[in-house]
Order: sequence, then structure tokens, then C-alpha cells
Amino acid sequence: MEVRDANVRFSMSRGQAWVLNDVDLDIYREEILAVVGESGSGKSMFASALLDAVEDPGQLSGDVTYYPQESEQVNTEEITSFDAASDDSVEILNLSQNELNAVRWEEIAMVFQGAMSSFNPTMKIEGHFKETIRAHDAVMSERMQHVRDLFDALHLDYDRVMKAYPHELSGGMKQRALIALALVLEPDVLVMDEPTAALDLLMQRSIIAMLRELRDAFDLTIVFITHDLPLVAGLADRIGVMYSFEFIEIGPTQPLLEDAAHPYTRALLRSVPSIDSDIDEMQTIEGSSPDPVNIPTGCSYHPRCPLADDRCEIEDPELVQVEGEHEVACFYYEQSANEIQYTLHGGVDE
Repeated sequence: MEVRDANVRFSMSRGQAWVLNDVDLDIYREEILAVVGESGSGKSMFASALLDAVEDPGQLSGDVTYYPQESEQVNTEEITSFDAASDDSVEILNLSQNELNAVRWEEIAMVFQGAMSSFNPTMKIEGHFKETIRAHDAVMSERMQHVRDLFDALHLDYDRVMKAYPHELSGGMKQRALIALALVLEPDVLVMDEPTAALDLLMQRSIIAMLRELRDAFDLTIVFITHDLPLVAGLADRIGVMYSFEFIEIGPTQPLLEDAAHPYTRALLRSVPSIDSDIDEMQTIEGSSPDPVNIPTGCSYHPRCPLADDRCEIEDPELVQVEGEHEVACFYYEQSANEIQYTLHGGVDE
């Protein structure tokens, strides 16, 4: 997928709230991309933008382009005005509601935070799968066989889970069943918004391990939204760090973790709790995230940054290449290592 100049704004009584600000990002086929940042940084809005699912009265603008596999064609039986064009690209934000329905779930699926609220409590799990399959006019027998394969990969007992009501399953089982439901029509892209936030640490690690297996078994591209940097350190191929509704650092996981370039990313890593590090080594990030109605001029991080100067207050840095695919939006990233030091501990998986 390719995102260019993506913006989301809400009209409020006290002014325009910008909750996604000129975002550019490429998502590569069959990678696991983790999108990380504090609460209120724009992560969930970015996830919604990928599916043109920003709720009213939010206004989404820009370009979101999806490129199907070369061997595949998007299901266009219900599409009248949509033209896949010569490169088979799909301009997500130009699609009508019917056209979006032909792309969502079948090409790009989403797992929302909180599995319990995603299931109808009066319907058994099997009913959710069959309802989804019928809604997309898919072949029931083929899809249900695929569900069995998904349940095996997710270590779920097919007969038990399918006959259960949502409240009869544990949190981890519901979350895994929701992942299987998102994959029932074999989409290429799976967007996951804080999918493990409500689970205990053991179940979080278990689902993370399963996601790696799912990616390899079903040729998935996964976008994993989270505020928990240590959780995805051993999962993601790349990490995109968001601050103030935009990406301020993007790069391959290990280089980014071992030598983060942006002062904010380094501060995040320094604040990660660990059972094998001295509590004195942990330091919180002073200040608070920007108000979306009053985003600071220049670099939005400058009110909290120890490296900030007059230039940072006036100019907004663009993403520049540090090394390889590692990019950062900071004028003084070369000095950040000396100013903000951190040590990777057991709290960050390697």
C-alpha cells in the first residue's frame, strides 16, 4: 500500500483538530509493520485511513493506494465506476461504498481493539463466520475449510469455539477467533489496532508468535498498531514511530531499536520498564502530547525535546535518510545519541 499526504481533521467548537497530518508511508508486501507511539499520537486514525473508515464528522483527504498481488484481480462484479487501471492499483479514497465493500475484508481486513465488543453476544461464533461469508457471496464450504486451517494455526479447537457464545471464551480465545474472522476471505493485508491491549502478558506473547506463523503461512502483510514498543520488537520487520499525528522515524526494527535517531524514539526506549534494569535508568518523557487543535509550529516535539533550538520552533523537519531504509524527521538526530542515552534490556525482545 502507498499513503501520500493523508490528513484527517475534525471541526470542533474551539477550532480544527488535525489528527493525521500529511502522512506519507509505503507498506511492503508480506512485511510486518509496527506503528508505535503514545496514546493520542494518531495511530488508530492512520489505521482507519488505510480502509477509508474514518468516522463522521472526520474528514480524510490525500491518497491511499492498494496494489493487489499480480496474480490476483480485485472482485469487481459489483463495481461499476471503479477502474483498476493498467497497473491494477486501487485508489481507496475514490471508491463508493459498494466499491469499498468489495475491497474491505476480501483485500484489506481489520482487527479492532477489544474482541468482546466486536462479537454479537447473542450469536454463536459460527454464526459470525457464516454471516460474513454470505455477505460477500463466497463459497461456504471452501471458506469454512479455510477457517479450520486458520483455527489450527491459531491453536483453537474448531468444534468447541464454533459452538460457543462469545462470553463462553477467554479473552485470548476471543481475540484469536476475531483474527480468524478477519482472515476468513483471505485478504492480502491485515490491519490490527491494539489487538492485544486487553490481554495478559503471556497471551500477548503467544499471539505475537502466532502472527509470525500466520504471515508466513498465508502470505500476509500485517500492520500492527500499538503503544507497546517492547511487544513488537521481536515481531516487526519495520517500525514506524508516530508523534503528533505524523511519522517522525521509520526503519528496520533492529537498527531502529539499537540506534534510534529521533530524540522522541530514544526517550521512549529509555522509559521502557524492565525487570532487569535499575529503576534509576528509567526516565519519563517530560511534558505532554500536543493538543490536536493547537499543534506547535515547527517541529511538534520541540516543547519536550532537549535538543530543540530556535530553528526547531520555526521549521518543520522532513523525513531524511539516516542509513539504508532508516529515516528520521529531526535536524539534530546526529547529536541525539549523546544527549539521550538508553540501554536495551530484557524488556525489549531481540
